[in-house]
Amino acid sequence: MGVFISLHYFATGPGQELFRYLCEKGIDAALWEIPFSFSARDRCRLSVFQGGKHWQYECKAPKGPSVWRYWRELKLTKKALALLREKGFETNTYVGNGAFDTFAGVSEKIGNTVLFTIDYAPKAQPFFLRGVYRALDKYVCERVSAVWNLSPRMQEAREKDHPGLKCRKVLTVPHGTHYSKLASVRKMPSDHEALVFMGHLKENSGVDLVLRSMSSLAERFPNISLTVAGTGPAEGELKKLADDLGLNERVKFTGFIESHEELEKIICSCAVGLALYNPEKDVFSYNADPGKPKVYLGCGLPVIITDVPLAAKEIEARGAGKIAAYDTGSLSDALSVILADYGKFRAAAEAMGRDYDWDIIFEKALGDLWPKQAK
Repeated sequence: MGVFISLHYFATGPGQELFRYLCEKGIDAALWEIPFSFSARDRCRLSVFQGGKHWQYECKAPKGPSVWRYWRELKLTKKALALLREKGFETNTYVGNGAFDTFAGVSEKIGNTVLFTIDYAPKAQPFFLRGVYRALDKYVCERVSAVWNLSPRMQEAREKDHPGLKCRKVLTVPHGTHYSKLASVRKMPSDHEALVFMGHLKENSGVDLVLRSMSSLAERFPNISLTVAGTGPAEGELKKLADDLGLNERVKFTGFIESHEELEKIICSCAVGLALYNPEKDVFSYNADPGKPKVYLGCGLPVIITDVPLAAKEIEARGAGKIAAYDTGSLSDALSVILADYGKFRAAAEAMGRDYDWDIIFEKALGDLWPKQAK
């Protein structure tokens, strides 16, 4: 049995977590990572676990216009599959993160092919590509063995776009946590007013809102601080904003941290995680299950989150955080409620993080995909 996982890379996500899980279970697996055009990487990487040993292959990532780049990426994916065959790696399960990354598995007619939908956001595409996006997604959905969605909203949106869509099997496979692996790192923070944001620094990520709110927040919370862990096109602008607002003593930018273990250590040293999606402008997060809140929960942090992704409602219902509107006053009020009973919120956050451990999620998903092996 061999599992091939194909994805586009910017940072660690569900595909890498699946690869880790399979390796730890002793199952042959290959992780094929194609860097996004905005990624710090410029090379495609094939990481392989075969017969208990690891090996790796790299090649230069395609550049140029999107259509040309996608075509070259498809050719390289087929080349990676051919290389595995040469090395005696038997691919009988193919998992693609999104329709494009799954297309090669469909075209190669690999037995178990899974579309792992990381996001479903046709409106985020250039207008002339939206029809192509929807058509490719439909084509793949109707030919794969199973569709895994991070959130049930993805399938709802997909079926709204394609009434009568027929998928063989649909399963919700949400973002998970490293709860069990963080037992020795996860500790009660000494400073409960230490906030953290992790993620892609782009327009509408919510970091600018927090920065503009820091002065008023400091009036209620004198020791408040913010760690911004990540990079992106808005990083320079956000650093300048922090400097202009005189926040250099309260705000720390870590830059991109490729090691997820190091990132989680930083988050574990903080007290409250921020997931402030702009409800008017964020076209990805409503249908998705963003990884940010789950990372916080796995680290034991209560979460302040806007009511955009479906997970927000569960976080508040379970007492693992508070929903806030996308404004300074609501952010301040949510933080005040959490800090007033921090121990209670933290215990609830840890409980929710435990329930979403990646090992639990993948055991269920693969048990559904491979019922005979699961037994």
